[in-house]
Amino acid sequence: MKTIIAGLGNPILGDDGVGWKVAEEVKRHLESFPDVTVESFSLAGLSLMEQLIGYERVILIDSLNTGKHAQGDVVAFTLDMLEDLTYGHSASAHDASLKTALAVGRSMGQSLPADADIHVVAIEAQHVYDFKDELSPEIAASVPVAVQKVLELLTG
Repeated sequence: MKTIIAGLGNPILGDDGVGWKVAEEVKRHLESFPDVTVESFSLAGLSLMEQLIGYERVILIDSLNTGKHAQGDVVAFTLDMLEDLTYGHSASAHDASLKTALAVGRSMGQSLPADADIHVVAIEAQHVYDFKDELSPEIAASVPVAVQKVLELLTG
């Protein structure tokens, strides 16, 4: 199954860069997965959707700030389980939810995976706007847990 693993976030905004760190670590374990691509993006919406064209399965890795979990908790779900937050986004191409962007891409005939084949591995983090290139200790400690979850998704 042609798969892309995408670490999301911004590596100079503290804990927001955790997706990139996890993706870097996952890449070190992928010798036996020739159909897997690992990338890191500071993208969302339509721009992210464009990067997913042609893949059958996606694993997105990102920080998440819900207040429902302890700092550093790793949660996993599929995009079809996520509430569609379209109401929180304008109709602008610069501010479309991923679900909206995928619907647009599919309506234009692009080959995109189903929402059930888009997995999200997220790390609860509060400090995602601090200008620094290091993760806080709680978030750094969650990186191996997130890496293991991504590898489980690949083999499961």
